[in-house]
Amino acid sequence: MAEWNHIGYKTLYRELFRKHLERQSRLAEKNRPVGWFFSFHPSELIYVFDVIPAFPEQYSAYCAARGSSSELIDSAISHGYSHFICDYFKTTLGMILEPEKATKPLMPRPDFIVGTRALCVAHHEMADVFAKYYGVPRYVINYPYWTSDSLRNLDEITKEAEWAEELYMEYTVERLKDLMGFMESVAGPYDEEKFREVFAISEKTSRLLIETLNLMMSTPTPASQRELGDFVFIAFFVLGSDYAYEFMKKAHEMMKERVKRREGVSDEKHRLLTFGIMPWHTLSLYEYCESNGANFPVNLYVNASVHRVDASKPFESMVRRSMHVTNSGYEMLDSVVKTAKKADIDGALLLENTGCRITSMIVRPLAKVLQEELGISSLILEAPQCDPRLMPLERAKNLIDAYLESIS
Repeated sequence: MAEWNHIGYKTLYRELFRKHLERQSRLAEKNRPVGWFFSFHPSELIYVFDVIPAFPEQYSAYCAARGSSSELIDSAISHGYSHFICDYFKTTLGMILEPEKATKPLMPRPDFIVGTRALCVAHHEMADVFAKYYGVPRYVINYPYWTSDSLRNLDEITKEAEWAEELYMEYTVERLKDLMGFMESVAGPYDEEKFREVFAISEKTSRLLIETLNLMMSTPTPASQRELGDFVFIAFFVLGSDYAYEFMKKAHEMMKERVKRREGVSDEKHRLLTFGIMPWHTLSLYEYCESNGANFPVNLYVNASVHRVDASKPFESMVRRSMHVTNSGYEMLDSVVKTAKKADIDGALLLENTGCRITSMIVRPLAKVLQEELGISSLILEAPQCDPRLMPLERAKNLIDAYLESIS
């Protein structure tokens, strides 16, 4: 096995998270309201309205990484919910029903919940179930599902497009402006100057995220996916924060230095594209691949979390957040082909996830497109994001070994 040469982002991430928790504590002392939010929500509004955020998906990933998700999933199932429902929902519900089994600190009790429809219809249901359980108000942002009739020539990383259907844009902007009214009803009026400041930070952070993901496509691949997974938290949940911007400035500089020195995460033999929610319980899977010379210059799941923010057009930017490959028709996969060509990919590891039906549905169409357009084969691996019992690590390693041998 090759030497695994990680870039060192974990120290930076711990500092970012410490600052995030300090903010939570300061606002709690002021009795600011708590909101639960889901991925693809307009995270800048957390900072515009000075609310305390909690994220069921991020918390569930945390439980999976700390080893408590299996018991929480079983708790939800024992209360009548199906095994085939979203892992994030089952894990969060398990925390609500049997908090003594959950990893501390628990998510704080919500005063309101904001749901989205920019990836998964289950976000609607999750927001509804949790809001009814706690008896709190909830708001749902209804983003469009993008097809070739409504979106043209999309860039897979920036989410900028040559053309987007004006009717869809206008409708969603109005929904987002209505969300501002909801937020005022639960958190009080906001300051226009602060609104501009937060989006200015968000723009700078988004540009650094995009530049860093482009640097990841350098040869050799400069960083490990085990560390790049932290970018999802930044892009989805804390994009409008000053501590996210501080993190990305340092992370981007470290990546640039790696590329300048032509230093890779390992002795690179294969360059793989990967897609699917990361198996938070077994991130060592990426380290295993990389230690065997199989690096990941492209992770479509991480890419999906990123979009370019234009502070002069904040509402349009919040709509752009929804323009990703798992919220669009399969004919839009040409944007993935362009990224794969740019990164000089020679294989793919695609994660089929019984804990997330929505992301799993695109796996086989994606494998077909990569084969037909680029002649690239794919290993499809069953890997739920929160339940380690369905992906025995040794079995996964054996399948990876066989696949890497087949493309050598």
